[in-house]
Amino acid sequence: MSNKYPFWPFYSGLGFALFGVLLIVLKVNIRISFVFFIIALFFLVVWVYLILRIDLKKNRKKGQVCTCSICDHKQSDRCIQEKCPCCVSMKGNQVGGHSNNSLQ
Repeated sequence: MSNKYPFWPFYSGLGFALFGVLLIVLKVNIRISFVFFIIALFFLVVWVYLILRIDLKKNRKKGQVCTCSICDHKQSDRCIQEKCPCCVSMKGNQVGGHSNNSLQ
């Protein structure tokens, strides 16, 4: 089962947080461990942002209905998979988006 979410920000944030706790346990200056907690919080926020952005992109593409009279597909996913030139905008070899406007 392949997971499409990046986990490197989560593991980095967890590592920085654990290192901050280790510094507190070793009675190192509290300001230094506070810096590591801030870095850990930053990585965890980046991780949540990436997950939300990936989910929003995925839901935006799946929810569209294709109303193009040329290709006659019901869902935009099918148009994107087949790269229909009538309703899919391309940038190079990558699909840029799907348009329901048949007057392109």
